Amino acid sequence: MFELDAFVIRGYEKVIDHYRWLRDSGKSDLERERFQRRIDQEHQMLTEYLEEKSRGALRAA
Repeated sequence: MFELDAFVIRGYEKVIDHYRWLRDSGKSDLERERFQRRIDQEHQMLTEYLEEKSRGALRAA
């Protein structure tokens, strides 16, 4: 199970890194803002995933 968690977390990190690259190379403020919103969404989803995993670990203990 831990390997799957690491895979999912790494996936989120790769997506966030890609959107950061797109944001940093954006041609307009509107485009950069759109990518920043997506970064924020992905980061929020990762945070929720990690919180759910930690709640599950506490329940199992």
